[in-house]
Amino acid sequence: MTKVEPFDAVNHTQQIYRKLLDCMARPGKVNSIEPYLVQEDYENLFSKPLLSLAYTLVDREVSFHVISDLKEKAEQYIYWQTFSRAAELHEAHYVFIGKQLSDSEIQSVMNEVKAGTLEDPHLSATILIQVNTLTDIPGDGMKLKLTGPGIQGTREVYADGMPSAWIAERKKVNSEFPLGVDMILTTSSGEIMAIPRTALIEKEEI
Repeated sequence: MTKVEPFDAVNHTQQIYRKLLDCMARPGKVNSIEPYLVQEDYENLFSKPLLSLAYTLVDREVSFHVISDLKEKAEQYIYWQTFSRAAELHEAHYVFIGKQLSDSEIQSVMNEVKAGTLEDPHLSATILIQVNTLTDIPGDGMKLKLTGPGIQGTREVYADGMPSAWIAERKKVNSEFPLGVDMILTTSSGEIMAIPRTALIEKEEI
């Protein structure tokens, strides 16, 4: 177990951001932000990794949307820390998924999120999803084969607890590049992985 220090809103969010940049530059690479997670017990409200990522990514200049059983409380905590505003799903820059969704709910989310425009493709959403495990070692769950910029050949990663509907719906939304959404996956223990819109994914159930 990595030694964990009390959450430092400045230094720890900077460390998390560096880890995220590395993940975005190398799609499919799994990094850990465990040493930098908030330490307050928010398990019944919002997972520590998702809350830590929210504190890192959102500010007064962007908006966010939460999908969780305790949506209003989660949004209030994020606002207190960042002064970012909660927004409707179709307007939000960042979408935090704090619970398991059905295939139809995933389809509904992906039909509504911002995918940018041809004039401003960067005005799209980043979706953050918590899964059970992330690893590049063969194991349970869904095997994702990633190709594209930042990947030499093919990179394989195993995501347990990620419904395949996320991949199927992502393919639809990202079909007209440069339009599309970016994704960040995390686990309860603080592993993170990025799937930018430039990455192509093939999935294989294990």
